Amino acid sequence: MIVFDLLTGFLGSGKTTLLNAYLRLEVGQDTAVIVNEFGAIGLDQLQYKELSEDVYLLDNGCLCCTVTHSLRETLLEIKDLTQRIGRPPLKRVVIETTGLADPLPVMHALLGDKSLMQHFRLGQVITTIDAVQGLQQLHLHVESRKQASVAEHLVITKTDMASAPILLELKIQLKKLNPYAHITESVSGQSAAAIFTIDLPSNTFKLLPKAFDENSHGSPHGSGIGSWSVFTDIQPTWVGISAWWHLLTLRFGNQLLRCKGLLAVNDARPFVLIQGVGKVFHSPTFLQAWPDTDLRGRIVCIGQDLDPDWLEASLKALTLKEASCRPRNLEELNECF
Repeated sequence: MIVFDLLTGFLGSGKTTLLNAYLRLEVGQDTAVIVNEFGAIGLDQLQYKELSEDVYLLDNGCLCCTVTHSLRETLLEIKDLTQRIGRPPLKRVVIETTGLADPLPVMHALLGDKSLMQHFRLGQVITTIDAVQGLQQLHLHVESRKQASVAEHLVITKTDMASAPILLELKIQLKKLNPYAHITESVSGQSAAAIFTIDLPSNTFKLLPKAFDENSHGSPHGSGIGSWSVFTDIQPTWVGISAWWHLLTLRFGNQLLRCKGLLAVNDARPFVLIQGVGKVFHSPTFLQAWPDTDLRGRIVCIGQDLDPDWLEASLKALTLKEASCRPRNLEELNECF
């Protein structure tokens, strides 16, 4: 039986960092990864491909809404591939959902499939919680509450960035929401081996409280939440990236949930993955080489009531080279040229 873990957590909560850390370890070498992206352009799987040959992307919708059939077919493909090429069987599959996914439909689809359950067994639902933004996300987003409530293992990430009172309050709220979950703190993927291989009770999911109404209707991702994706031939400068991010956060503020991009920057280390969570721009990840045959850069933004036309026009800021030019709107941006 191949173990499958469901790795979930709200946008920017550290799923990719945690899984990357695990794949770098010897214990993670027999692991396949299935990545589900909410946007039309997938990026996370490109990082994993530097560490594993067994990486699969589901990019045609949110896993909990539209692609459970594709997930089933991918799992069967993984099983058949290991048998067909005569390689040692994989021990684990980690399914990384989009940050907006409701884990319950995914779990129901997998656990209710008799064919799959002949070859796979559920290990854990692992949910990452941002130590700094977790309290606000739990309060504002039903998706975050659902993800935390169904987990066997809650991983509080970025604990080095949170104050002790905030961290304590977050733990209290998580315990109220899910008193049966195992809680681990992690910074930059620390404890990844223990997180993915810990032996937790198999009946944890059955014991979880009914923290939300499963019969509620309406938009599965809350009002106005959507994604915007673009390919670009722009080779930005760091000045341009800084100006664009400044412009973006001024325009959307707390409406902006997540932004990430793969870019070829005009710099000594040109290949970078940029990450923004809320209004916070995180340290970029530098890649050794461009990860695929498509040489275009790409950007994905997820948020509430995003304006595609405005976002398209804002990309001009990426070409700025003068740090003194820091536009606050599109009109000021045009004056910089």
